Amino acid sequence: MNKKRVKMADIVRTTRPTHSVDPERKASFLVENKHVQESKNKKHEDKILNELSKKVEYFEKEEVDVFNKEDAHRKKRFFSLRKPKWKTFILLILILILIGGGAYCAVTFLPRAEIKIITEKSNWEYNDSVIASKKISGVDLAGKKIPAEVFSQKKNNNLLFPATGTKDVKQKAIGKIIIYNAYSSESQLLIANTRFLAPDGKIFRLTNKIIVPGAKIVEGKIISSSIEAGVMADAAGEEYNIKPVEYFSIPGFKDSAKYKGFYAESKNSMTGGFIGKMAVPTDENIKQAKEKNRQILQQALNSFIYSQIPEGFKIIEGAEQFNIIKETVNKETDAVGNFAVFGEAELSITAFKEEDAKNLIVSLAKGELGKEFEPKEYQLNYGISRADINNGSISFPVDFQGVFWQAIDIGTFRESIKNKSESELRGAVFSLPKVEKVEVSFWPFWVNQVPDNTDRIKVVIE
Repeated sequence: MNKKRVKMADIVRTTRPTHSVDPERKASFLVENKHVQESKNKKHEDKILNELSKKVEYFEKEEVDVFNKEDAHRKKRFFSLRKPKWKTFILLILILILIGGGAYCAVTFLPRAEIKIITEKSNWEYNDSVIASKKISGVDLAGKKIPAEVFSQKKNNNLLFPATGTKDVKQKAIGKIIIYNAYSSESQLLIANTRFLAPDGKIFRLTNKIIVPGAKIVEGKIISSSIEAGVMADAAGEEYNIKPVEYFSIPGFKDSAKYKGFYAESKNSMTGGFIGKMAVPTDENIKQAKEKNRQILQQALNSFIYSQIPEGFKIIEGAEQFNIIKETVNKETDAVGNFAVFGEAELSITAFKEEDAKNLIVSLAKGELGKEFEPKEYQLNYGISRADINNGSISFPVDFQGVFWQAIDIGTFRESIKNKSESELRGAVFSLPKVEKVEVSFWPFWVNQVPDNTDRIKVVIE
C-alpha cells in the first residue's frame, strides 16, 4: 500500500497571507493592540507547537514503518538474489559428476572390438559302406567297422477272427469230468472211449486213456482219489449240451464190485453239440487273420523294443528282423462264429551309435587332410542295410559330405589380443593357420585398440 510521505519542510513551513498595508496604520495597529496581539500570538504559537509535535510524532512513526518495510524488502531481495547462486553451484557439481561418470563409462564399458575371421576350408566326401557289429567294442578304422548292439524280444497272442464260410455239420458236445477212485488203493487204467452214463441216459466217452490213481487207506477207511479228464458226447446234437452232473456211472463196471467204487462228476456244462449249418473260416479268412496277427505282433514288439533302446543309438532301414516262431489256426468256431489264430514271434533290431559312425568317417578324413583338420559342417546319410542277425551285424552304405577346417581356439585367441592396436591385431590374426580374410571393427569411433576385457571382444570364425 502506497502512502504519502511527509517531509519536515512541509511540517515547519507556515503559510501566512500577505497584504499590502500602510506602514503608519500598521505601526498604529501594532501599538494599540500590542498586548492583545502578544496574547494571541502566544496561544497561536502554542497551538502550532502542539500540532507540530503531533506531526513530528506521526512522521517518526511513518518513517519507522517505511524503514521496516524497506528493510524487509531489501532482505527478501537479498536472499532471492543469493538463492539462485546456490542452485547454480549445485547444478554445476552435478554436471561435472555426470560428465566424469560418462567419461568413465565410455572408457570402461563402451569400447568393443569385433573380429571376423574367414579361414580356408577343404571339402571332403565319403561314399562307401560301413559295418556295424556286436563282436567289436571300438571303432575299427582299417576294417571300417563300428560297434553295434542287438535288441530282441519275443511275444505271443491268441486272437479271434470272424469266419464268413458255412457248412453243414454234426458236432458232438465236449466237456470235462472228474473221475473218483473209492474202490481200492490200486490205480485203474481207463481206455479211450470209456463210457460215462448221466442220470438222463446220455453217454459221454473219454477222449484219451487215463490212469485213475489209487485211493488212500487211513485207519482202515478209504479216502477216494480223483483225476480230471476230457469227454465227448456219444452222439451229435444240442441235446448233449447238458448242465453240470453230480454223478456219472461207468457202465463197463456194471455187475462188478468196481461199479460203485468208480464214478465221476462234471463241474461245468457240456458245450458244442450241434447239428445244422455252422460258420467256418475260408482260406481267405485264414490268410487275412494270419497277416493281421503278424502285424499286431510286430507293432507290439516294435513299440516295446524302441522304448528300451537308449538315446544316441541309430536305427536304419533294413536293420530289423521279424520272425514268426509258431502259428496255429483253430478252424472250429465259437457260438458267435469266430475262429482263433495263435501266433508267437521274435523281433531283433541291430542299432549303432551315430557318434561312432561320425568318428570313423572323420578319422578317415583326417588321414587324408591332416590331423589338425576338424569338420565345420557336414551331412551324413545312410542307405538300406543288409542285416545278419545270427552274427549280430549289419552292413550299410554311407553318404558323407563335409567341410573341414583348422579350428581356432576362440578363448585363447581373445586372451592373446587384449589391448592390442589394430595393426598388432591384424598381425596376430594372420599368424593363425589358413586365414583367408579378416575384418576388424572398433566401437565407439574413438576406440583404436582392443579392450582389455574379453567379454567386450567378439570373435567370429567363418
